Amino acid sequence: MLEDLRARGERLSEELGRESYLAGAGLKADTDFAGIFARYADLAGEEAWEAAHGHRALFEWAVDNRVARAVAALDDRLHAWEAGAEVVLPTGERLPYQRVAIAIANEPRRERRLMLDHARRRALGEPAAIRRERLAREREIVAPLGGGDYVAARASLSGIDLDALLEACDALLAATGDLYRDTLKARLRAELDLAPGDAERADGAYLFRGAAYDDVFGAGDLEPTARRQLAELGLDAAASGRIRYDTGERERKRPRAFCAPVRVPDEVYLVIRPHGGYVDYRAFWHELGHALHFANASRDLAFEHRWLGDNSVTEAYAMLFEHVLLVSEWLTRYTILRGDRLRAFLRAQLFAYLAIVRRYAAKLRYEVELHRAPSLEAGASRYAEILTTGTGFRYASEDALLDLDDGFYAARYLRAWQLEATLRSHLTERFDVDWFRNPRAGPAVLDLLARGQKDDAATLARGALGRPLGFAPLVAACEAALA
Repeated sequence: MLEDLRARGERLSEELGRESYLAGAGLKADTDFAGIFARYADLAGEEAWEAAHGHRALFEWAVDNRVARAVAALDDRLHAWEAGAEVVLPTGERLPYQRVAIAIANEPRRERRLMLDHARRRALGEPAAIRRERLAREREIVAPLGGGDYVAARASLSGIDLDALLEACDALLAATGDLYRDTLKARLRAELDLAPGDAERADGAYLFRGAAYDDVFGAGDLEPTARRQLAELGLDAAASGRIRYDTGERERKRPRAFCAPVRVPDEVYLVIRPHGGYVDYRAFWHELGHALHFANASRDLAFEHRWLGDNSVTEAYAMLFEHVLLVSEWLTRYTILRGDRLRAFLRAQLFAYLAIVRRYAAKLRYEVELHRAPSLEAGASRYAEILTTGTGFRYASEDALLDLDDGFYAARYLRAWQLEATLRSHLTERFDVDWFRNPRAGPAVLDLLARGQKDDAATLARGALGRPLGFAPLVAACEAALA
């Protein structure tokens, strides 16, 4: 039964991956996740749960499978809404919902930026209602596994001590609070003529967009630069044809870059809808890390170790490649940045790095409180306060049930930042600060990627790298750059 579960699971994952790619890339207008799950109804049944018991990654997947089958029709509705929805401005102008986030990040006029965001929020009633129903159904299935406590159930399924991670996040927010607030105050005053208490989330999207450096990060250089860097490292950017790049503009294409593994390791898609400058590069290199990880996973690994497991690991590889763009040696080799402009860029982007880590630390606090509140409505009421306090930008209550990561995926990101700092230190010590173009580092990187996700983040850090997970290296790097 276990081998049947693995074989059927791989076929289901392939169908879901292909559907996600086609829809996200704008090649398919509607999704049929409900139809796919209906063909694999047995994988949500009791026999599948029994076969998966004793195999953490498989059992967590079996539980998520049951959840996904129960909410598939809702996911189809949500995708249909996102693909077809329009945002209407007070002027009567209409924009596709999928383009609004891009428009906000690119809009230098604050009045129009806020107009766009307020119009976006007015359109969120229907998707928020879908998400509310989805969350309620998921909790009905998962919470009983933790004695009625959804947080405890998710901690048990994932093997991540969410309360301990939350304590570490609270300590991170406290340790970086003064440095972050002082830097934010100076950046807002200098670049947007705003005080921190007046800045909204949309202002943050524009501030972190980095438009002043668009001349450095040309769209035409995006993929060639990645191929050049990987070739110098000794890695094949296409992984012998296993990685396919989808970088063109397409009307229904999702605005957020993503990696879609369809057959691991043989068919992996990297999808991006370019919309300007450094943001594109950061997103592309992040998804490149995912694509390299999936496309280089060993074929000898079991299904669950190629496809499933602790996604903190694949997110750490994504961040490892993304963060080479924060290394001065990378920037001087592959871009025109030099001197004071280089130093200003690095300071700005390291601040953006700290900002997003703090945002996710606050998100974890909110999500734990949301799922332990007596009702979703009661928990959601804390969203704006927690996120505003953590980031210094005003957040709106309309996003409370939409700015969520399923199954506490925020925890995976947070552990990934911890693991990435450990990986980077390990590679830097062995191969110097320019490990990213050192051909001697290539085999070491491929050896790590080949492990798939057989080990979770903590086991990989201790076993392969000899170090514990923690935020200390991240805090130290930010202090050195920003203090």
